[in-house]
Amino acid sequence: MNYSTVILGVVLAFFGILFLLLIVYIVKSNKAKSGLIGKSKKMPPLDYMREIGSKCPDWGVYKGKDSAGKIICENVFNIPVNIDPNSNFKCYDDAQTRTKNFSDAKMNAEGIMDQEAEKERCNFVKNCGPTSEMKAWGLGVSSEQMSPGYVNCGLV
Repeated sequence: MNYSTVILGVVLAFFGILFLLLIVYIVKSNKAKSGLIGKSKKMPPLDYMREIGSKCPDWGVYKGKDSAGKIICENVFNIPVNIDPNSNFKCYDDAQTRTKNFSDAKMNAEGIMDQEAEKERCNFVKNCGPTSEMKAWGLGVSSEQMSPGYVNCGLV
């Protein structure tokens, strides 16, 4: 028997075992991570709330800013808005295009929205919130699993 063949066999066996151990480690690591999805992170993530979620209600599609720097949200899906005829509050700034303008929500590092923006969004929910036929509404959601940046408005 040739010693170089034995040495080559030992080296190949070593790398084979190393390869198997690496595969077992990767599989166990992925299973551990998948068990934590949605449990350790608050959803949606704070960066989403800063960049997208705090701009418009769930029905609203961000369309940019107007000349005064207010955020323009359009109800492109035509989701019913509960417009109170006895209120002076305007649910839409332009009813024809179904757009509503909101002030730019500024958030601190913990995701707390500035009071002006929060009050404005809560007034919108109070005056234009879900119709009696709707089971859910984008603003006014409160949960321990929700990310900072959601506006509670004391509804839930």
